[in-house]
Amino acid sequence: MRWTIKNHYYVLAGLADANGDPGKPLEGFDRLFDDHEYFKHIEFGWVGSWEQRFNDNIHLTLWQVDERTQANVPDGWGTTFSFSQELGNWLPFLRVGYGDGGGAILDRNVSTGFGYSPGHSSDRFGVGVSWGRANKEIYGTVDDDQYTVETYYRMQLLKHLQVTPDVQLLLNPALNPDEDQVWVFSLRARLAF
Repeated sequence: MRWTIKNHYYVLAGLADANGDPGKPLEGFDRLFDDHEYFKHIEFGWVGSWEQRFNDNIHLTLWQVDERTQANVPDGWGTTFSFSQELGNWLPFLRVGYGDGGGAILDRNVSTGFGYSPGHSSDRFGVGVSWGRANKEIYGTVDDDQYTVETYYRMQLLKHLQVTPDVQLLLNPALNPDEDQVWVFSLRARLAF
């Protein structure tokens, strides 16, 4: 649910099945009413305008997740802060997150970077860096923090089609502690009408 307060401020809230599996959406519907293991969130935010809501925004999100008995995951809560502001062709951003329990991979995270759009094009080049601390409830004592560096180039191929090649380097990956680094290559497409 989303409520707009004046022109630029909003409140957003939601409730979801904490055990949801996007590959089996109908099972999630039954679990939602039978298991009562929920993920809840509320967000308070500001946007420059509805048209620029993805680029010009500041928001604070609070979340809480119930214990997931069958998955053996404790309850938890957390918060995230996000800022991005389009400045001419530049789009700097900052994201900060904190989690306490709930099965999150990282319990602390800070990400920053920028996007750059050349000329009047809808294309965008971006670079981001991130630091994260592995969740000690899941991984025990972990000496190395995870660092991530990412770069991408979003191409507006057609009026309604964007394609984005992306490269990420994860140093000391929390999900793969036996490796010092992992490279991730991806190609995303977005079709919007």
